[in-house]
Amino acid sequence: MRRHTPDVERIWTVLDLVNWGTEYFERKGVDSPRLTIELMLCEVLNVRRLQLYTDHERPLSKEELVVLRSYVQRRAMHEPLQYILGKADFYGLSFVVGPQVLIPRPETEIIVDRAIRILREVGGSAQRCLDIGTGSGCIPISIAAHVSTCTWECVDVHPEALKIARNNAQTHGVEDRVTFIEMDILATLPSGPFDLITMNPPYIALVDVHDLEPEVRDHEPLTALTDDLDGLTFYRRFASVATQILSPTGTALLEIGYGQNTDVQALMVGGGLDCTIIEDLAGIPRVAKISRPSVTKW
Repeated sequence: MRRHTPDVERIWTVLDLVNWGTEYFERKGVDSPRLTIELMLCEVLNVRRLQLYTDHERPLSKEELVVLRSYVQRRAMHEPLQYILGKADFYGLSFVVGPQVLIPRPETEIIVDRAIRILREVGGSAQRCLDIGTGSGCIPISIAAHVSTCTWECVDVHPEALKIARNNAQTHGVEDRVTFIEMDILATLPSGPFDLITMNPPYIALVDVHDLEPEVRDHEPLTALTDDLDGLTFYRRFASVATQILSPTGTALLEIGYGQNTDVQALMVGGGLDCTIIEDLAGIPRVAKISRPSVTKW
């Protein structure tokens, strides 16, 4: 009979488990099956991936097998690996994550990269910044870790998300420059103006939620994925209040969903703002760069 998870009564080496886990996750339709089991083993054994290869005959203890088996069972149910391990990599840093926050995506790093460039080019001793819907805090924390002159106000409607974000700020040593505030940006505004505003809003239309992969649809917070309407609610709100919170020489960087560039640009221009679209490395429109008119651009 085929084993579903490793039997803790037999001796399993690292190599045994890599081979078994790869085959098991392939059958379960899990993406990157070998990488998945290797990262799980690294977490259980507290080692780097290279050590899995240099110490492949290492046997796991019963206690280690119990933990690994729980990881495997959760991933087979399509729970995201980042939630299982409790962390996600983003812009070269590691962030604590949980089901209270959206898992940081590589495509969001474009905002961080462009923001760092803008802040460094503009310079100045104090640059006041705002992150809307901060979640894990990955955007402002990553930027603050690379630009020492900026301070951040980070707002989110969910107090549990803010707890995670504060923890991440402390881990990366920027807690003195990053403040977290519980706020519904659709109903309230922080006191501006801000030199830089970032936002990765819930931009998936409600009708498209059922088409998401189960890892996303069934496990990540829906309020961070969809606005329960057409995916444009937060862009409408921003277009209507930008002049109140964005400084005359400031810049906003808003992540946008696939196919939203025309609608978002129309909303911003309709609100009297300048808007250009930044594509990602795959040529997909990914970020709306917003500024107030009659300002010299860099």
